Amino acid sequence: MEREIEVKLLGIDVDQLEERLKNLGGNFLGQEEQRNINIWSTRQYWPQDQGYLRLRTIKTDQGEVHEFTFKKQVSNQGVRDNYEYTTHIDDPAALVEILKATGFDRFDRGYKKRRSYTYKNCRFDFDQWDPETYPKAYVEIEAPSKETLYQMLDDLEIPKHAVSTLSIAQLKSLVKKQNKE
Repeated sequence: MEREIEVKLLGIDVDQLEERLKNLGGNFLGQEEQRNINIWSTRQYWPQDQGYLRLRTIKTDQGEVHEFTFKKQVSNQGVRDNYEYTTHIDDPAALVEILKATGFDRFDRGYKKRRSYTYKNCRFDFDQWDPETYPKAYVEIEAPSKETLYQMLDDLEIPKHAVSTLSIAQLKSLVKKQNKE
């Protein structure tokens, strides 16, 4: 189990922030392509705001890895604070069939490209989803504590209005709602 403390930065110039991070000595971790499937059930095994299941395929130059995760939300006050329980799997198609057979019936798919860096004990993920999932690039910053995260935001002079604790599912829903108006 891992503890994840993060925020998203929305509505900023992500290319400018990435360049700034490089100039400050940020360590480039690599880039990857992901297929993410968020999994729920209309039977409501647990409320969506308390956690969700995710099946993720990560493709890098080294090959593919499949991860199955339960993200349990601890808090959404100022940061997204989650416990992540993750295991690697060999056969994602078989797992999907097992989940369907046990009552899970919502599989929301999305594809993204990610470039990642570390800088001063924080991780920066520069994400671009497919247009159907979320049309705008954003940055996720993950830190070991809320205090470390907000100190980094201050150090980088990130405006407070750019900081978001919305999940990708919430952002996707927001975009759909705005497109209907």
